[in-house]
Amino acid sequence: MEINNDADLAKAISKADQLIQAIHDYAGRDFSNTWQLRFPRGYVRTASQQRKRMPFLSNGPLKENLSYTLILSDTVHWLLVRTDVSGTIKSQLVKMHLFLLGSLAESITKVYLGRKCKQGYKQRTHFLLAGDLIDQNLKDDLDWLWDMRNNMHLFLVADSEHNCPDYTVPHHDRGVRAFQKLLAKLS
Repeated sequence: MEINNDADLAKAISKADQLIQAIHDYAGRDFSNTWQLRFPRGYVRTASQQRKRMPFLSNGPLKENLSYTLILSDTVHWLLVRTDVSGTIKSQLVKMHLFLLGSLAESITKVYLGRKCKQGYKQRTHFLLAGDLIDQNLKDDLDWLWDMRNNMHLFLVADSEHNCPDYTVPHHDRGVRAFQKLLAKLS
């Protein structure tokens, strides 16, 4: 099916929706048949493309591993923006994306600063602020991202995550912007 305009796109989406639902209705949660849908090519950036986003880091295992985590981040982002997930599924995907971005920011700041600042994450963002590498708004957003990342420790989360006000699209966008700004400032 060729897609040349928004009307063609709407028809294609409707047909794909119907086919995916029919596949699920047939196969359900029976994993004995090893069929798989083909994930769209071209959205998820390659490891090489991801490494180029971090020119301030030396090549090596850490940069490789960061690039693989960014591939996972792209995949989660695709699920958030290209599917109609909602409710608990959507909020948990937002949580996962914030966790990934916070973990990436943690490693990037640690390695970028090296011996200059051997302290914890928020002390490193303060060091970046004091060195005029980031501004106060970015520091606040990076520290917030770290707090969101620390929600991975479920035993520390006091309230139910069902309908958690922290895992929303605006918060997701805030985390993405903070991470992108960090990369830009360190490049």
